[in-house]
Amino acid sequence: MKKTLLLCGVFIVLMGGCATKKEANSKATNTSKETSTSSALTESTTKETKTSTSSTEGSKTKATEKKAVKKTEVNEQFFTPNPEDDDEEVSYQSSGDGNISAFVPDYSQYNKEQVISKLGEPSQIITDSAAIRDRLEEGEWQLIKEQFDLGKLSEEQAKAFMFATKDLSLAVSMNMELEVLVYEDQGKPNVYLSENSVQFITPMTDYIDFNGKIDTL
Repeated sequence: MKKTLLLCGVFIVLMGGCATKKEANSKATNTSKETSTSSALTESTTKETKTSTSSTEGSKTKATEKKAVKKTEVNEQFFTPNPEDDDEEVSYQSSGDGNISAFVPDYSQYNKEQVISKLGEPSQIITDSAAIRDRLEEGEWQLIKEQFDLGKLSEEQAKAFMFATKDLSLAVSMNMELEVLVYEDQGKPNVYLSENSVQFITPMTDYIDFNGKIDTL
């Protein structure tokens, strides 16, 4: 249930410095250093917990029951990946020659009406390309880092989502039309749509599901 994103070389440098805007503006041409998403994330303790989902009907622990209750509470607001796509885990890989690949969830089966029915009316709707690019490359990175700091995303998952926002920002710079439904001030994920189809959702894990999701109570 993932999109495959492939970019190489110089885009690693463009992603550089998630922690500070100054680092994001530093460019080195053909040498590929992975200073981007990792620089924003290595400050915090990485929690990479594997979820094992083999619960039988007769043996539920209190923790499992608690998790089930929590999931039911937000069930109507829950976004699940496109069932038509391959069920790949969220992942991020970088090769020595500067190529990187990332797998992130595909939620393109949802449209604007369905998003609003789940999350309610957005605080604002943004259609300006420059404002959207700023939000993708700065605001979303900060929100992703917050999820990582809370232990809800592993370092690899956070990098994959950050890379996805960079990829989408580049598409916007090449005249892709996007609109953003802003919910972050309501404690909900922002949603990015193109042609009435969801392209990206802020990875707030209380609202989205994906393969490899960390179990948190």
